[in-house]
Amino acid sequence: MGLQPTLADIGRKLREGRFPNEQSISQGVVLRVLGDLDWQVYDTNVVWPEYSTGEGRVDFALCDPPAVPKCFIEVKQQGKAEEGIKQALEYAFHTGVPFVTLTDGRTWSFYLPAEQGSYEERRVFKLDLFERTQEASAEVLRRYLEQGRVASGSALATAREEYRDRSRKANARQAIPEAWKEIVENGDELLTELLADAVESKVGIRPGDEDVAEFLKGLVRNHSAGLVRGPQSQSQRGRSTDATGESRPDGGGPQVGLGPRAGTGVLKGKEFHYTTAKEAMVFVLRELAKADPTFLRRCYGHQAFQGRRRRHVAQRAEEIYPGRSDLQEFCEALPGGWLVETNLSNQSKIKLIKGAAEVAGLTFGRDLIVEF
Repeated sequence: MGLQPTLADIGRKLREGRFPNEQSISQGVVLRVLGDLDWQVYDTNVVWPEYSTGEGRVDFALCDPPAVPKCFIEVKQQGKAEEGIKQALEYAFHTGVPFVTLTDGRTWSFYLPAEQGSYEERRVFKLDLFERTQEASAEVLRRYLEQGRVASGSALATAREEYRDRSRKANARQAIPEAWKEIVENGDELLTELLADAVESKVGIRPGDEDVAEFLKGLVRNHSAGLVRGPQSQSQRGRSTDATGESRPDGGGPQVGLGPRAGTGVLKGKEFHYTTAKEAMVFVLRELAKADPTFLRRCYGHQAFQGRRRRHVAQRAEEIYPGRSDLQEFCEALPGGWLVETNLSNQSKIKLIKGAAEVAGLTFGRDLIVEF
């Protein structure tokens, strides 16, 4: 098939939740990738499964010559790759294996266990298959894991050279403002939760995620506008303009709740009307669930419906708001006893709608159209 088509197929299946545990990731992702990188995956002296280090076992050892490990690969469940760092690096360090790869199928992190610094500092590169094109992802995997490069030592030499290239840190430092802007504009869940928790601790009432997201976006807008316009005159301070250009008092922070919510959507060629973003999201999920009894179960395993600390779709409110019984009223019932979270920013709601389209095999923007 070739590495790039393989990565495209793997990415699609990851989004569908087709790899629910470490064994399925090992078989359906890691061995497929290694096969396309010229490894003899059926020769267990070359791609050695459950390799014993004397202190424990690693999922795979890449050996060349046979039975002589050059690289360890540790496989974790989706979203839990970082939990295996300490163990994998210690096994490699004590065994004398110079290179370690940690993966949960979606992310691939490459480490030099014998170098100085924290675990994070010993990571040479982290690849996220969802964030890079198949072409770029294939280039990274070939650079570090291609059989010929591992056997010759050039993969290790490249990793060490990159580790020592301190300009990489300078590049990362320069990217901080743009990365912050993307986090805020995309309504990052953890950032929203942290700010909402802080507000609740301060005044006893939790703001809606949508209001928090609007506030954060306002910070970016205000900062960008300040860079363009420069300092305001005394007469300009205290006033700003709304979406129509009309002057309005500035209440000491960005105004929330602005912007259209009502609209007309299209689902499989049929129009539907909604008055709020929540109404649109719930309608789409309900209609797709009515058409397919397995739809919500598949959503449950899909990346788009899994937050950092909670599920957005579940059969128990405790999974949606763990440890927060006061928020469990912010759920809407779906067919089959399922629930969906509604205390979400509009960016998160549209993310769930797009995720629903993927699970249902629809093309967002063609088979399913929603705008707000």
